[in-house]
Amino acid sequence: MFYRSDNASLAAVGVPAHTISTDQIDIDKLYHTVGDEFSTLDVANITSTIRAIALSSRGIVSGKDTPKRVPKLEK
Repeated sequence: MFYRSDNASLAAVGVPAHTISTDQIDIDKLYHTVGDEFSTLDVANITSTIRAIALSSRGIVSGKDTPKRVPKLEK
């Protein structure tokens, strides 16, 4: 999934990038189709993911932790 996003191009040139999904895109037949509507979303899972990200980023936001860079992708 990472390489299907714009994030891969950014990471290749050293820009911090990440991919987070609350869906199994490879098996979701509605993803990016006209049938991809709010009613088909797993809102509880999306909410849980947002909460987990918020909790796990507290150290970075407060300045206690510093993210580390990973090596650039080889071409």
